[in-house]
Amino acid sequence: MRSMNAAYQRQRRKRPSMGGWLLFALYFASLVLLVFSRLENDQIREVRGLFTDLISPVLHAASQPAIYARRSKEQLGDYLDLFEELDRLKEENQKLKIWAWRAQRMERRLEHMNALLNAVEETALKYASGHVIADARGPFAKSVLINLGRKQGVRNGYAVVDGDGLIGRVVHSGDTASRAILVNDLNSRIPVVVGPAAVRAVLVGDNTDEPRLEFLPNSAAVYEGDTVSTSGHGGLLPRGLQIGVISRSGKPHRVRTHAALGELEYVSVLFYDSPVVAAQEAPSVAPKPVASKKPSAGKRRKAANLQNKHVKAGEKVQAR
Repeated sequence: MRSMNAAYQRQRRKRPSMGGWLLFALYFASLVLLVFSRLENDQIREVRGLFTDLISPVLHAASQPAIYARRSKEQLGDYLDLFEELDRLKEENQKLKIWAWRAQRMERRLEHMNALLNAVEETALKYASGHVIADARGPFAKSVLINLGRKQGVRNGYAVVDGDGLIGRVVHSGDTASRAILVNDLNSRIPVVVGPAAVRAVLVGDNTDEPRLEFLPNSAAVYEGDTVSTSGHGGLLPRGLQIGVISRSGKPHRVRTHAALGELEYVSVLFYDSPVVAAQEAPSVAPKPVASKKPSAGKRRKAANLQNKHVKAGEKVQAR
């Protein structure tokens, strides 16, 4: 019995298994396919395309479960995030309701105060929006060109803002484009108020990223982080346009603008027709010279006769 088992085991070792034959066939097929892939033959390309067309539906069907599983996982994550987002929105909605109630209360109080003071309501500002087309090069070092002009109602002196606050004002308006100097330009001078005490000052540009404050009172309490906005003094710009905050309280005080002046894209021009803007836009009309009329021939004769009479009268007086 032992001798028969030993002979069977020796015969089994000599005979290759089915797995070995399959592995050898796969290696051989891979080698053949590698050789065929290097050959540039029309028939081989046709066979390759036919094989691709045949295997594509199979691969597509095999990939669908993985795609569905990945999408399901992403949707499940989105659903879980939606619950958190819903809770956050509910909390924000509650806060907004409180602020809306406070705003309505303040609005009623403001209407009551205006009625007591007989205050005149300010007219709503109109505006036109466009985008920055280029950085203008010329006498102003910090200026931009805007695709808005007189056809859109833009005039010299109008304020230019973006979503973060005031960025400058229009200095030249053409028919379809305008040039605006920025608040940090060397030629920019803007009257402002600083902090909760509304300290008056002038924001002066010096071609740096942060313009400086000048003409502050000596006893002014100005601190880092105080807001800076337009004062409306002089009538050129409307009051209350946000500009930035004080970034450095040491002298000179520097202002960090809310707007990224080096990355401007979309801007709006405020239509604020102040007396200063109207005076700048008024055309200078020179007085017309009055044309002198020549006297007629009859009047010239009368004047000559009258002059002769005066001369004769003078001669008679001298003779006497």
